[in-house]
Amino acid sequence: MTIVVAHRGASARAPENTLPAFALGVAHGADAIELDLHVSADGELVVIHDDTLDRTTDMTGAVTSLALADIRRADAGAMFPGADGSFPFRDRGLRVPTFAEVLDSLPDGVGLVVEIKARAAVAPAVEALRSHPVRAAGRASLISFDERAIDESRALDPDLPTGYLLVPGEPLEPALRYAVEHGHAAVHPWEGDLGMDPADAIARARAYGRELGCYVVNEPGRMQLLAAYGLWGFVTDVPDVARAALSQMRA
Repeated sequence: MTIVVAHRGASARAPENTLPAFALGVAHGADAIELDLHVSADGELVVIHDDTLDRTTDMTGAVTSLALADIRRADAGAMFPGADGSFPFRDRGLRVPTFAEVLDSLPDGVGLVVEIKARAAVAPAVEALRSHPVRAAGRASLISFDERAIDESRALDPDLPTGYLLVPGEPLEPALRYAVEHGHAAVHPWEGDLGMDPADAIARARAYGRELGCYVVNEPGRMQLLAAYGLWGFVTDVPDVARAALSQMRA
């Protein structure tokens, strides 16, 4: 069964990487939520995609230059646009969450995919996951575009699954060899690099004994095609659309 992962939560419906977006992703039937980790100036794990606050909040500044208390002053819902041109989440008290807050709010049975954006986040993230039920249940994984980050994770906790993210256009075969040599469970290319017929890529991943996921899939027909070929999983901004599309296949 193809896994549906809510990309930064249900990020087409609520501000990305916020607690409401994660809750909505779960409500919309995602098997797991995906989030991004950076580290604040005072060493706290914060859940945000960019290395600055500029794009997603009403503040500016590099995450690594700001203490958590300063980051928490930002309105994480300020920039999310509604269909009517309004900003429906502005001034509703949304904050950049800490990793601990997300872990505390994660329901039983829901998986967690942690993308490391800053290498300094690896060790504290691995430690935070070590005693959490999501890891004990085998539903947690740590992924990154940074090979050194996932290699470090493997060294710290060999039982925590890791995945290698590929930039668009990066060839699959060398990535699969690297994953095997370094013990990474999965490889995740850009979905466009799987082509119109993903059978060969999926077969190659299986031959190497690796899971193959991809990012980001928002079109129902594409979701169904990838699932029909047996793709392990994909991330999506619209988990409700994904769940409906995959349910139609089983109807």
